[in-house]
Amino acid sequence: MTPRTKWFLIAGLSVFALYGADSFYRSWIEQPSQQFNARLDSVTRGIADSKDDQMAAQKLGKRLESYAARALPYDASLARSLYQEWLLDVVEKHQFASTSVDAAQPIPMEIRSRIKKGKRVRIGHKISYSLRGQATLARMAGFLDDFRTSGHLHKIRSISLNPIGNEGQLDIAVAIEVLSLAASPNKDQLSDFVWLPDAENSTIDYQDLVRRNLFARGFAKALNDIELKAITLNRQGKAEAWFTVDRMGTIKTVTAGNQIPVALHDIAVVEVQSDKVLVHVNQDPHWILLGQSIGEVCAPPENANLGVKL
Repeated sequence: MTPRTKWFLIAGLSVFALYGADSFYRSWIEQPSQQFNARLDSVTRGIADSKDDQMAAQKLGKRLESYAARALPYDASLARSLYQEWLLDVVEKHQFASTSVDAAQPIPMEIRSRIKKGKRVRIGHKISYSLRGQATLARMAGFLDDFRTSGHLHKIRSISLNPIGNEGQLDIAVAIEVLSLAASPNKDQLSDFVWLPDAENSTIDYQDLVRRNLFARGFAKALNDIELKAITLNRQGKAEAWFTVDRMGTIKTVTAGNQIPVALHDIAVVEVQSDKVLVHVNQDPHWILLGQSIGEVCAPPENANLGVKL
């Protein structure tokens, strides 16, 4: 064997040795290391996901506890009658007229059982109510505020408001849905939970809705037509305020505690003095002097000269 051949042989063996060492390194060190790191990353992600799921479950558990505390009693028949009585009390408080509250039959709610495969577990009932009545926009706003701040597990699915007559009355139809849950601690009564003003995220001001009075087209002009013309005493010695109530100059005499008969506004005469009258216009108090109109006293300062209420 010549020296050249020996060197070629040594070089070839060296190449095979390096290839073998590389293969050994890849199969016994690099690949297991990569597999280990991938498995470690998978386990780390799994732990992180489990922690996220655990935190979400804790939050959901607290939320479910809150829902259960506000839910109606599990007994569907009892829940149905108790909530119907509560609704009637609220509409009576806000002086709704021609009121009716109809309750539908409770609908069972079920979920899949986590223990028994293929089985479903009843968790409570859903009950729908239909409320009908007549009231002014201001009284409807008061009802909505009481509904919002009460702690019952309920929601309004729809509201229909239609102006009727010329006394500021609305025909009201409200569809309401409530839940009774098996987990409810309220066995024979409704929840006494109430939303505190400082704990609410909502900034709803229903009086803004009342002041704007979306149902009164050209309402600023109509308010300007309502003018205090005179203050007199009747035969019983009771003070009366004389108001024009339309563009034709129709006069209506109103005593304290009564309404001024105008369309789409709730205007009540609260107090009658010798030279001025205290009125509540959509529940906002205003003093009106002789010769002034409701539009003038209700107008914001920047529009006082125009007698316009925005």
